[in-house]
Amino acid sequence: MTTFSQIAAAAALVLLSFGASAGEIVGSDIRGNDADNRATAQDAKALQHIGVTFGSGRILNSQIDADKAVNLANGKNSVAHQDIGRALNGGTMNNVQVRATDAHNHAQGKNSVAEQRIGSVANGTMKDVNINAMHVKNHALAENSRATQEIGVVARGSMRNVNIYADNANNLASGKNSVAEQKIGVVN
Repeated sequence: MTTFSQIAAAAALVLLSFGASAGEIVGSDIRGNDADNRATAQDAKALQHIGVTFGSGRILNSQIDADKAVNLANGKNSVAHQDIGRALNGGTMNNVQVRATDAHNHAQGKNSVAEQRIGSVANGTMKDVNINAMHVKNHALAENSRATQEIGVVARGSMRNVNIYADNANNLASGKNSVAEQKIGVVN
């Protein structure tokens, strides 16, 4: 009996943890204008998420604003990762407005990376979405630089009735082992 109870309790915990990982943003107005997140030196990271769902999450009938959001990692093991309006792992984005004009993500030094994703879905669908990411910047400078910027991207899924405005989007990797990859309006 005790073994059965323990197995049942463990199964319930597993089911609850799966349910808890699937987030939802519905009928919401999320404002992160002028958000500022920084990490400097030693094991720096700087991770900023504005209007993001994880684990089969859905973003529905919502507006996400993060104009002039800044995310910086400077030094030793830098990273700098900024997500604005993103649904991950089997996510859905439907009837959503994402605005991130002048958003800036920056990693500098030692093991730099810098990844910025604005209006994106991983393993899911994007439908009836407007993305305004004008004048955004993503920079990785020197040492082991990389820099990846994605605006209006669906990885392993579909995109329908989507408008993407990314004029003057700037993605830069400069120095030592630079790379730099920018995707705008891509389904892969």
